[in-house]
Amino acid sequence: MPSQDFIIRKAKNADFLQISELDRVSWGNKSVNRYIPDGEHAWRLWVEYALVFCCFDDDKIIGVSLAFPTVKNLFAVHKIFVDKSYRNNGIGTTLFEKIIKEMDNSKQNSFLTVSPENDNAIKLYENMGYVFDEMVKGYYRKEEDRIVMIRRFSK
Repeated sequence: MPSQDFIIRKAKNADFLQISELDRVSWGNKSVNRYIPDGEHAWRLWVEYALVFCCFDDDKIIGVSLAFPTVKNLFAVHKIFVDKSYRNNGIGTTLFEKIIKEMDNSKQNSFLTVSPENDNAIKLYENMGYVFDEMVKGYYRKEEDRIVMIRRFSK
């Protein structure tokens, strides 16, 4: 759990605009950030129909986790991001644990993708029970390779 008294709860419809704004700024100056942020319309749907948890510092959303169901009867863990000024406090891990608990309660396996260069994320995902499934060259674009990792639900 984060060291400070932050509140973590499921997102509500009223949260989607603030979530969308944090998503836009969370990716920093990475070269691929022009492709990444999802629009307000997508966040409005995800908040209502997917697993979305938010971490709050008072009324400010400082972190978000998102997993959505797929037609293959498993969840796609799509995003976990934390406001830059709140990172390294365990918030992302706690948000990740919240969606994992929900997926386990619904007896659903899950998958995620990660850049093969992101060693810190790969280690975190392995600690959360994810294992290597496959390497996909050009997953999004020709220059964007991804590792697919899977996790079986815990009983």
